[in-house]
Amino acid sequence: MQRATGLITSIIAGCLLVGCASNNVVRAPDTSSSEATSFAPTNDPSVAPWYAVNIRFKTPTVYSKAVISGVPCVLAEANGSWSLHVANVPPKFATASTLSWRWHVPALVEGANNGTAGLDDAPARLVVAFKGDRDKLDAADRSTMSLAKALGGWELPFAAIQYIWEAKAPVNAVIPNANIARIKKIVVRSGEVGLTEWQSFERNVREDFRKAFPGEEPGEIESIGLMTDTDSLGGVTKACYADVRLR
Repeated sequence: MQRATGLITSIIAGCLLVGCASNNVVRAPDTSSSEATSFAPTNDPSVAPWYAVNIRFKTPTVYSKAVISGVPCVLAEANGSWSLHVANVPPKFATASTLSWRWHVPALVEGANNGTAGLDDAPARLVVAFKGDRDKLDAADRSTMSLAKALGGWELPFAAIQYIWEAKAPVNAVIPNANIARIKKIVVRSGEVGLTEWQSFERNVREDFRKAFPGEEPGEIESIGLMTDTDSLGGVTKACYADVRLR
C-alpha cells in the first residue's frame, strides 16, 4: 500500500513538473521579449512567467522574493513540503541548449538519498522538461502516463531532467527516479563543500539529455522549474535560486 501511494504521488508530481493541465493551475502569461537572446525569468517568483504548481494533498513549499549576500533571488523554504515554481519556455527558446543559473544552499537535507525511494528530498533542484513522441515509449511508460491521466486528467512530461545537489553521489552521476523512468536526476554538486556560498552552474541540457536517456535525441524544452522539497523525510530546508537563463 505504501509503495502504491508513493507511486501515485510520484506520478502526479512528475506530471506537475511541466505544469500539466488542471483546473487548479493558472498559467502566467508569456512576457518574454521578441528581441531577447535568451529566456531569463525574473528573480521575483511573483512576476510572470513564474507560477506556482501545488498538489492539493501536499503542503506547498513557500517561494518568495529575497536578497542573499546582495543577490536578488527566489527563496524556497520547505517544511515537510513539496511544490514547484515553473516557467513555460516560449517557442523561440524551445530548442536552446545552454542553461545557466545560481543557487545558494545553507545546508543539505539530513538523511536524504536521491537514489532511494522515500529518502529523495533535496534542498535545490533545477528541473527541465522536454517534449517528445509518446508513441515511441515502451508499454510500461505509456501505462504510467495513462494512469497519471486517469488519476487527474494530467499528462506526464515526455522526459525531464532534475539538476540536484546531492550528499554522496558524485558530480555528473545520473540517478533514476524510483517510480518514473522518464525522470532522471543529474548531480551538479556533491557533498558539503560550497554550502552557504553562491554557486554558479552552466549545463548543455541537450548533451545531458543524451546522457540521461541513452540512444534518444532531445526534443523541444517545454518548461523550467525550481523545486525544493522535504515531503519524504518531513524536515526543514531552504535554498535561493537566481539568474536562471536558457539560451
